[in-house]
Amino acid sequence: MRLGGMLTNRLVLTIDLHLSAPSLQLAHHRRLHEVARKLLSHLAIRQIPATFGLSRPGYGQLADWISSDPQHETALLMQPSGDWRQWGGSGLVGEVRRLAGDSVRSVFAHGPLGLDHASALRSAGILAIRGNGATLPGASHQNGTLWFEPNIQAPSFLARLTEWLPQRFDFAKPTPAQVMRICGETVANAGPWATDQALRAIDFAAKFRDRGGSVETLANCASQLEASPVKAA
Repeated sequence: MRLGGMLTNRLVLTIDLHLSAPSLQLAHHRRLHEVARKLLSHLAIRQIPATFGLSRPGYGQLADWISSDPQHETALLMQPSGDWRQWGGSGLVGEVRRLAGDSVRSVFAHGPLGLDHASALRSAGILAIRGNGATLPGASHQNGTLWFEPNIQAPSFLARLTEWLPQRFDFAKPTPAQVMRICGETVANAGPWATDQALRAIDFAAKFRDRGGSVETLANCASQLEASPVKAA
């Protein structure tokens, strides 16, 4: 069910900070940490909040860096090998809490959401789930839980980001939510052009805000959408 009703120009900036199995060497970890520092520094300069996906949100240096700035949110990034379809509803909540503790309010997912999973996550306080761009972009309800799909992925091989972004986003047309995804692993492994695109994506978020849009974390956006008095399919 697509979201309707009270529409505002909202942008959610999400950043994946996870290394896939072939990238677990120490040098890859160091590059990812360097990318995280650059992104956090640029976000601080632009005063833009972001939602960071980590496979262990409650632990480690990356989690400490993110939590040191209260404007940011940390989400649980579910690894493909740990897809929740292997878990029952209560088992999934236990796994989420084992990996992320009790404070996480958002999840980055890879697969579809079953009814039992949606109910269990919602009862455990999860407000929002972000996919990886496999379905229609924007915000929708899936089995009672707010599901967000990216409108744009960065870095992108398809076009120069500075030319593509203004065409993909209509500043004058309110929508429930527009979602941007930055893949930290791609930025870490693809060279300076990818870092440049990621920083330009943050610059675009600042421009979006300066033109009257609202840049929010994933959980805050979900909370605001849930509070909208009118919803339509």
